[in-house]
Amino acid sequence: MTPAGDLDLNGVLLDTFNQADWQQQVSYIPQAPYIFADTIGANLSFYHPNATSEQIQQAAKLAGLAPFIAALPKGLDTNIGAGGRGISGGQAQRIALGRTLLDAKRAVWLFDEPTAHLDIETELALKQTMTPLFEHHLVIMATHRLHWLSVMDLVLVMDHGHLVDVGTPQALAQHSQIFQTLVQTLGGGSDAKE
Repeated sequence: MTPAGDLDLNGVLLDTFNQADWQQQVSYIPQAPYIFADTIGANLSFYHPNATSEQIQQAAKLAGLAPFIAALPKGLDTNIGAGGRGISGGQAQRIALGRTLLDAKRAVWLFDEPTAHLDIETELALKQTMTPLFEHHLVIMATHRLHWLSVMDLVLVMDHGHLVDVGTPQALAQHSQIFQTLVQTLGGGSDAKE
């Protein structure tokens, strides 16, 4: 796999971006997102501090937080602790997702196991909300959850830290032995063959 060609983001060659440009384009959701000692609303609006209350509520709804927030006496004004004290890992991940959804100008979304702390039913419900929002973004997702394959245009297969194959999920299911083994090992993968 020899690299060839140019890489651009919205028509701008990547070699012309400086670090500040990148920081304004990228939103990152790690497995364990950082939650600030502040209100839920302030945590959601971290990337977009001038967001209106309506925008914050919409982002919370899209991230699957609306029922949780509605059950709190102070709603979005509820204080949560540093590092997410007082909320679950799944709620912290959804707050991080809400941050990303609230700041529409960030064109690149980096997800590192973004739903790792969610039960599968909650994850699948959130996936239905998230996938239409991928449309105008470059989404890079590190995941072991096979059901995400059905919404990916391209999959990069890693083996012991090395890139060993690239292709659509359908093509990889046909010709990549490592991909096929991974799918079998993780138990499933019917989405990859569709």
